[in-house]
Amino acid sequence: MLHKKLKPFPKDFLWGASTSAYQVEGANLSHGKGPSVQDVKKVPEGTSDLTVCADFYHRYKEDIALMKEQGLKAYRFSVAWTRIFPNGRGEVNQAGLAFYERLIDKLIENGIEPMLTLYHWDLPQALQDEYNGWESRQIIEDFTHYAETLFEAFRGKVHYWISLNEQNIFTSLGYLLAAHPPGVTDPKRMYEVNHIANLANASVINKYHELEMPGKIGPSFAYTPNYPIDSNPENVLAAENAEDLMANYWMDVYMWGKYPIAAMRFLEEKGWAPTIEAGDAELLESAKPDFLGIN
Repeated sequence: MLHKKLKPFPKDFLWGASTSAYQVEGANLSHGKGPSVQDVKKVPEGTSDLTVCADFYHRYKEDIALMKEQGLKAYRFSVAWTRIFPNGRGEVNQAGLAFYERLIDKLIENGIEPMLTLYHWDLPQALQDEYNGWESRQIIEDFTHYAETLFEAFRGKVHYWISLNEQNIFTSLGYLLAAHPPGVTDPKRMYEVNHIANLANASVINKYHELEMPGKIGPSFAYTPNYPIDSNPENVLAAENAEDLMANYWMDVYMWGKYPIAAMRFLEEKGWAPTIEAGDAELLESAKPDFLGIN
């Protein structure tokens, strides 16, 4: 409907901005931080140097002052997994944990709601080397342990948590389009990786609720709507297929814990369907996100 008079946004609406750690922090191997797959990938000529980026690691106070000047009410940032666990698991790097605590405290001090993204594409290189990262179910345990460490560290300070940022993008760029690490083109591997990421996402959401955290958690999804070019039934069906394979294949799992039937049947016919083990369906259906972020 076309409304002649629009209602104002609620007073508590959170206008904000977001970044990811590897895209803005710099200091990529400083103060105990280990290398991620983003640190060791081949950087195309003319792109940013990950050792500097926007130098947010050193200039976060200035940046927060600018956020406040702009009137931002929220800031979504990601934690670099290897700043907390340089090798993906093991002993906590206290210097890394302390950096994010200072950042969160400064945001709160300036009246800006911190929104923390657990994973924005910077997998620890040590886990990629050890068991091929997202291709192994071992990552479910390691990712959940990493998340639990942050939950306990920032309980009561962070009230909005994003579990996985744009899972559909990092799986397709890494395993279908070869544009991100590990840089391969293999649909079967892509859908296997994506299924394991779904399990990890479900595990983290369940852990959050088990700990009775004061706040909300959910994944964010990069959504591109698909529309038929006209009313030709073949084009309508093509748009519906695209919506199933490019959107519902993720969002249905997040919200209901089930893959779309038609999409899964198509993947089975192509030989690309992921391996579903005993207990997988139960885990996916048990995880109830508090929200779904749409990018």
